[in-house]
Amino acid sequence: LIDFTEAIRRDTAFLQAYENRGVTRFYLHDYKGAIEDYSKALEINPDDYNTYGRRGWAKLYLNDCRGAIYDFTKALEGVEDESQYYNIRGQAKYYLKDYKGAMEDFTTVIRTVGAGRYHKSIAYYWRGLIKIDLGQKESGCADLAKSAKRKNGLAAELMDMTFCK
Repeated sequence: LIDFTEAIRRDTAFLQAYENRGVTRFYLHDYKGAIEDYSKALEINPDDYNTYGRRGWAKLYLNDCRGAIYDFTKALEGVEDESQYYNIRGQAKYYLKDYKGAMEDFTTVIRTVGAGRYHKSIAYYWRGLIKIDLGQKESGCADLAKSAKRKNGLAAELMDMTFCK
């Protein structure tokens, strides 16, 4: 952290130093500091879509769901592996009770040919929770089962509880 700060002191436009210090702050749970560094990096390079994603994560950890949704939407404009950002943006929408928007994001991941087993498992899990919240227990439990089949232990645990019995 000290080395990145020193590099920034020497060159206030040192993009990589802001990004790396932001990552370090994030892992130290200094989410506000991480957001400041990611924001500065985005001032220098507003087309760095992965930095929008990183800042979105930090905002989500601070319960700034609207800010996170904005950042994940920006990230989706330019990243190649979109599944992660659709899933996380869907979670932020879920927390805001925007079930329709969240369902759209999770369904996008499920229908994406290139989405890996892990990302699809996450999407089925969250979509299942939404359906259960909406009173669609049978369909929600079917999604949880698909998530559990893809080795999501949490989905399997929920199915074993009263959710799907």
